[in-house]
Amino acid sequence: MHNKATNSVTPQSHAAPNPRQRVESVDAFRGFTILLMVFVIAVAAAGYRNLPHEARWFGSLPVSTWLHAEAGWDEFAGEMQERGLTPAETLALPEARLRNVGCTVTDLVAPFFVFIVGVCIPLSRSRRGGDWWRHVLSRTGMLIGAGVLYISLILGLSWWWGILQAIGIAYLMGAGVMKLPPWGRWAAIFGVLAVHGLMSHYTHWWLHFGETDRPFWTISQIFGSWQKPLTVHCKPWVSISYGAMTMIGVLVGEAVATRDSRRIVRQCLLTGAVFTAIGLAVHQIGLATGRTGLCFNKPDVTSSYAMFASGVGALTFLLFYWLVDMRGLKGWCAPLNVLGANALLAYFMQIIMRLAFRALQIEPLFAGQPNEMLQRWASAFDAPVWKAFLVDKTGWNGMLWGFIWTGCLWLIIRCCNKRGIYWKL
Repeated sequence: MHNKATNSVTPQSHAAPNPRQRVESVDAFRGFTILLMVFVIAVAAAGYRNLPHEARWFGSLPVSTWLHAEAGWDEFAGEMQERGLTPAETLALPEARLRNVGCTVTDLVAPFFVFIVGVCIPLSRSRRGGDWWRHVLSRTGMLIGAGVLYISLILGLSWWWGILQAIGIAYLMGAGVMKLPPWGRWAAIFGVLAVHGLMSHYTHWWLHFGETDRPFWTISQIFGSWQKPLTVHCKPWVSISYGAMTMIGVLVGEAVATRDSRRIVRQCLLTGAVFTAIGLAVHQIGLATGRTGLCFNKPDVTSSYAMFASGVGALTFLLFYWLVDMRGLKGWCAPLNVLGANALLAYFMQIIMRLAFRALQIEPLFAGQPNEMLQRWASAFDAPVWKAFLVDKTGWNGMLWGFIWTGCLWLIIRCCNKRGIYWKL
């Protein structure tokens, strides 16, 4: 942890590059991504049900956009179980072909984060000079180690493979693509995604490694499956698809490093349009032909999903850049910058806050199902509206409790920022 140097940037169309200038839209976009991540994890981890904005998102089974598309299958399978169908009978239904297919707002969180990691890579290289590769290698190792620690705090000590480890691999791949000429970077992106697509289709272990009914191996459960901890988020080798997303971010980051607003706008539009269109086209072909392995699928990090989400990320970043750095409209994103300037601490603070609330015995307040504490607190109120607020965590009320959780974490990070407490790798 260290104190953060603050810099400001004055929007100019043709200013000479200054590596000490800070592109404020980067912090705002990162903060937006972290804020969205904390919120959707809060509602998913607590098991809030019947959340609003339920629809078929890009061909998914009906699901709220505040959950991953794969949750649509979980809900459908649960309904079939209640009707007496076995898992094998459920898998034989026509809806099974849409298992994990689709893309909600929640499914964009991880791609947005690795995309902005890629945007920052050219900025980091311009600041660090000759020490840059040493920083890349050490940061990759620390991200992987931090990821193991984070999941071990939740699930028990093991060699877990989660999102931070995937970000570590993606970061290394994004740094590596900087050694290629501009055309080589585009070729590398499509090459990586082609390899992932071909291996997913022709090699069973690529996506199904570690599938077993045995429990996870942990230090307290030494007879569990040693492969299964590598399947928590995605398989380690499937992380190359996240690497492609970071490499797409590098395409935009190269323009951002010039501080030339016209070039940044052109590159965001080009990158966003190309990858959004190709990803969506591949997805639609998969739906039309029944080859759903081509479709958006976050657990498998399919190539169409990687391209589409990164393309949307480029266009979303362009919106932030236009508002914040070009138009100078910065006041509205101040709350986002709180998390964006201290993203890693915000990520880890989720589990730290959960453990602290558990020790204070207030964690049950955020539970999705009624429990003894909620019932006891609700009995202290005569007004039915307050009882419903405390006990019923479905629908919009569940959304409200997700915002309360997110607000608590935001306040903690704001206090850390004011005291100069930052966690950077």
